[in-house]
Amino acid sequence: MILLIPIALWLCAANCYLAFYKDSIQSFRRSWLSAGVVVFFFIAIITELLSVVNLINNMAVSASWAIFDIILVLLYRNLAAKTGLTIRQVSSRWISSSRVFFKELGGLTTIILASLFTITLIVAVVATPNNLDSLSYHLSRLGYWIQNGNVEHYATHIERSISFSPFSEYVHLHTFLLLGSEHAFQLLQWSCLAGILAYISMLIETFSGSKQAMRIALCFAATLPIIILESMTTQNDLVVSFFILATAFYVFDYISDHHRSTLFLIVLSAALGMMTKGTFVFYALPFGIYLFISMVRQPLLWKPLAGLIGGTVVIVLLLNTPFWYRTYQVFESPIGNMSNGNKTNIKNPAYYLSSASKHIFLHLGFVSPGNSYNIMMENNLKGLHEAIGVPINAPETGMDFKMNKLNFNEDFAHNFFGMWLVLFSIPLLFFAKLNAKGKWYTGLSFASFLIFCFFIGYQIYGSRLHIPFFLLISPVIGLVYGSVFSIIFSKIFIVVLWLSALPFALLSVTHPLLSTKWFFEKVFPPINSGLHLNIQIDSNNMQNLKQESILFASPEKIMWGDHWTEIQELKNFVNSVNPMKIGLDITEASYDYAYQFSLREPGRTFGHIAVKNPSKVLESPAFQPDLIIAEKYEGEQFIYHGKTYLIKWRATDKWIYVPLP
Repeated sequence: MILLIPIALWLCAANCYLAFYKDSIQSFRRSWLSAGVVVFFFIAIITELLSVVNLINNMAVSASWAIFDIILVLLYRNLAAKTGLTIRQVSSRWISSSRVFFKELGGLTTIILASLFTITLIVAVVATPNNLDSLSYHLSRLGYWIQNGNVEHYATHIERSISFSPFSEYVHLHTFLLLGSEHAFQLLQWSCLAGILAYISMLIETFSGSKQAMRIALCFAATLPIIILESMTTQNDLVVSFFILATAFYVFDYISDHHRSTLFLIVLSAALGMMTKGTFVFYALPFGIYLFISMVRQPLLWKPLAGLIGGTVVIVLLLNTPFWYRTYQVFESPIGNMSNGNKTNIKNPAYYLSSASKHIFLHLGFVSPGNSYNIMMENNLKGLHEAIGVPINAPETGMDFKMNKLNFNEDFAHNFFGMWLVLFSIPLLFFAKLNAKGKWYTGLSFASFLIFCFFIGYQIYGSRLHIPFFLLISPVIGLVYGSVFSIIFSKIFIVVLWLSALPFALLSVTHPLLSTKWFFEKVFPPINSGLHLNIQIDSNNMQNLKQESILFASPEKIMWGDHWTEIQELKNFVNSVNPMKIGLDITEASYDYAYQFSLREPGRTFGHIAVKNPSKVLESPAFQPDLIIAEKYEGEQFIYHGKTYLIKWRATDKWIYVPLP
């Protein structure tokens, strides 16, 4: 049944082509990107509708997609009859449009992009999802939604699972129900990256006809370490970036052509972006203000502007109000409480400068003999803070600062070369030949980062929150360096970017295509000692750095890492008891989804018990577990809902309680 989704995408793309883009030289990219936005909108709407009647199940979801496909077929027949174009003619025109695009990319850029996308595609499909946030809350939601038949909130020790925006997980919910496995989960971010690169290419074409600028921009975006690593995970930073780039492109597209269908895509992109992640607002806000001012200045656009504002309010509320209301009922806040610690408290311009500088320096760390480079950079940052009179670790500006070295984890990897290229591009802007639109876009892209730094404090894992900025600034990087580099140097430049990116594609800490165990045991030690890098690699692998290739590791070993031996024992004990109801007494950072994955059996259900946070009001007295897995010691005897449980199995930080006979 999973084929219902690509069929819907193709039909929707064909309809968009026939209705709007048949005369555009960007017809293939525009058609498929618009189709992606519309299909995403369908997923958001149908999920909430099915939830209302408790029909989140395989049959109802399959039927919904089948009906959607039928509607798209009927619409296609109507449009095809009006235009006189057959399926073969549409496909032929798409192929021609694609050939023109790839000819502009050139052979070298195509090889670079294809190699990275092929590697990450293999990992995305083969590897079992094992990102820490995904195991804690991104994916753990799915089991409870399917179990309950709806997407209502439930009692949970992991507040993020019921307070962080759910759209990406709605997509995962549909693919899981249609496919019956996790193998499509990581394709969402991978596909969104492909869409983002298409938007970047069209932004370049909006501001310049330079092939060189496009090649540099696309290679810059595709080779950023954090982006490569995230494209193989079930996080949502690339998903929200897709909607941010869509919003930015359609804003400039509308200002150029005033096509009403573009306003509709802006509305959908904004609503879906907010439904994906709160950071959407910071990065999209400057573009929204720019569009508003541009339309206000033209009286003929006042009516479309009123429609845009009204449509945005209606669709944003339509998609987001159900989740906000559910969250408000539990936390007395529509966005919950878990994001409060990420906010800044800017007292004056000096505190703002502190916040912005730490966000920038997050990416400027690197390895060096004796760590001399990082020491120098950190001393410079401390000197800046002494000059402005703000402590470098002022709690108002975020976490305590730490210089990165080199990290292959999708939560902590930073963009060393990327940030330096951004910084060096600023003075080069005075020499680059940018048209008026390009200058406005450049200013808005930098403004989005400055707005983000005003509201969100520095975090050691903040690199992934900067993904939208690096992708927004990619066209600027292409335009600037494309105008100052020769053709030969441009080719050398993108090859260097490619070579620097390959290790991140091949050696991800959480799901490497090549064994990182081999790398850290055989390759890295002589480099580490020879260059005096002073990087400590734990011989006991407590940092979980030494991993087998995902091609040979078992799915559960990929999830649990070095804890797998212990979990095997836990799993054997649980299955020996054969419980149908399993209670989870776990922590905020627990691997909730990994427990569900390892212990999943037909008819077996899970529920969080003895919850201490506000969601405890959602605990059902009717849920009487046959077995409790605890990550907190509750004593040798544990009473829950009037039933007494005794410890029957224990490990270092896990206990299993079973009820008295």
